[in-house]
Amino acid sequence: METLSVSPEVTKTRLIWVPFMLMAVGSWTPVVGMWFQGIEWSGAAGRAVALWYTVPALVAVLLVQGPWLKQPILEPLGIRFKVNRWWGIAWLLPVAILLLGMLITWLAGFEPVLTVEQLIENKRSVTPADQLAEFDRYLVDNPPPHPFMLIVLGMPAGLTFNLIPGMCEEVAFRGYYFREVAGGFWARSTKIGLLWWLWLAPSVALGNLYGTPGPLGVALALPWCIIASWVLVYVRVRSESVIACAVARGTMIALTAAAHDLTFGTPTWIAPFYGLAGIAALLLVWLACWVHDRTREQARLTTT
Repeated sequence: METLSVSPEVTKTRLIWVPFMLMAVGSWTPVVGMWFQGIEWSGAAGRAVALWYTVPALVAVLLVQGPWLKQPILEPLGIRFKVNRWWGIAWLLPVAILLLGMLITWLAGFEPVLTVEQLIENKRSVTPADQLAEFDRYLVDNPPPHPFMLIVLGMPAGLTFNLIPGMCEEVAFRGYYFREVAGGFWARSTKIGLLWWLWLAPSVALGNLYGTPGPLGVALALPWCIIASWVLVYVRVRSESVIACAVARGTMIALTAAAHDLTFGTPTWIAPFYGLAGIAALLLVWLACWVHDRTREQARLTTT
């Protein structure tokens, strides 16, 4: 008598879409709930959902990798702990993107925040009137650092707290999907970027990444996800570990507040990391990766 299998047949289409649907259900459900209740992303609920949003991505690929495929977890998903120089490069990439984005916004006519006085004035401008006296007392005991120190102070979080959502996201997209999506460098990294964008889109429509809800953020997130995927897949291959990608992504998340403070007053659809200046900065970083691939490496990636 034949033994009935409780697992669906493994096909390439199912390997792509089964984990995607699992992560979509887990990530999108609280977003849909917020939308129906009219809750804004900028509030406490949005911050809580942002922390949760990446977790289903990791859980979905682990469920596929273990119970369904019955394969090992670490090596097949690119989780390798051999540190090399690309880990350091990955850690510095968000800094390069932020600084280039600041320069681009400056050229576009939006002055960056370069002095402590500017930083204080900006903070005062968003402090409620009934809290200004308390704000001034706080400044006496806690004078703010130079604006560029915000970058230095934020970077360690990319290796600690913010590495967790970075790992959840990158194990799914530059780990599992890096293995399962077919094609050479351009086709694979672009398809992964499209899947990444599709997964992020509902939260972006509600206000994630850009602060304000609406279709403009969703439209801007599409080129951002594709170009960022080119960069992250390049880092993934050169570092031979998805952890380096997680370091880059986690540090980017950690520096989001610094990016806002350093480009205060710049519309979010222009400012780094995710606005037009961030997209342009990512393109410049990708150009550096492309030049490196063509001039410094024997095994070229960008020819396929």
